[in-house]
Amino acid sequence: MLVKGERRNRMVQVDGYCRAVSEAGTRDQITGETNGVSRARRLLGALPGLGDDAVAIVNGLFGDTLDERASRLAIPMTIRMGDTVLPLHQEIPRRGLGAVMPNASPRICVLVHGLMSTEAIWGFPNESSTTYGTLLGQDHDMTVLSVRYNTGRHISSNGRELAQLLDVLVRAWPVRVSEINLIGHSMGGLVVRSACHYGESLRLFRRPFRIRRRWTPKVRRIVLIGVPNDGAGLEAFVNSTSAALWALPLPPSRWLGLGLDRRSAGIKDLRFGLIHDEDWLKQDPGSRHRIHPHLPHRLRRAEHLVIAGTVTADPEHPIARRIGDALVTSSSAAGRVEEGELFPGATFQLFPRLTHNTLAHHPDVYRAMTDWW
Repeated sequence: MLVKGERRNRMVQVDGYCRAVSEAGTRDQITGETNGVSRARRLLGALPGLGDDAVAIVNGLFGDTLDERASRLAIPMTIRMGDTVLPLHQEIPRRGLGAVMPNASPRICVLVHGLMSTEAIWGFPNESSTTYGTLLGQDHDMTVLSVRYNTGRHISSNGRELAQLLDVLVRAWPVRVSEINLIGHSMGGLVVRSACHYGESLRLFRRPFRIRRRWTPKVRRIVLIGVPNDGAGLEAFVNSTSAALWALPLPPSRWLGLGLDRRSAGIKDLRFGLIHDEDWLKQDPGSRHRIHPHLPHRLRRAEHLVIAGTVTADPEHPIARRIGDALVTSSSAAGRVEEGELFPGATFQLFPRLTHNTLAHHPDVYRAMTDWW
């Protein structure tokens, strides 16, 4: 049996990697150079086309630690139009985005990616410039934006920040916004739901802002693609595996258990689909016990399209019922929870033979989306 002191020492050793990663963004006081970042960029540069993807993976795994230590490797949440990051901050004047976006439409669509991803996940195979966003922009006369964020943070933390950015966005938009449409893939759908909850709240932030409720009344459509609304089976499996490894009286197994326990807050939130601060403030999401998450009401004025996939041609096949699109079951995606239906009245579309990531960039999914639109 591992005594408390021995476990503490081993936890310190396992934390070494996370510390090394998080401290990669600290600035050398003598040279003025960012220690570790240049080396990381050189290493990532050796992997053609994987630089942003690799940083996104690191953020997904350890992003909460990076954020707590103010590492420069932590991805800040930004809203983008193509490759342009919109300068959204509290000091931006009303209609202040006019110089950046002279042709902005009053209709906005915002795409939010999932765990360990970037906005690149939306690119169609062999045609990365084509996304649901570009197609919707052409077919429905909208300005389409995407969100990039640190997926290792708590989902509710990202939801609150997205709510703030959307509030600023509406104020700074070059023209009066008539409608907002939100599309989330995987964890991104949970972030969307969380943002809507905090956007409806009377108190969005403890400091320094209070919500002005600019944007939630303008939300017309919400599309949730492969979203673990009732939790992700893979994270539940990892949680159980970690507990089993700790139960074995073998040092190697406990090393593995410690490594699994170091997974980010964002990953742990996926186990039960936690989107509210109270879900993790009251109980550790990595605990072995069942957490019954806070279930905010959906935006009743917004129409919902819920999309799921299965790895098999037959959605009723035992494998499909067990693993769904390989990560999220169709039942979880549909929001069928113990308390009932999360999205009563929503349109539900199921796509056999489409795996989790494929749902984010498939012509059949877009056809269903634009027909529903």
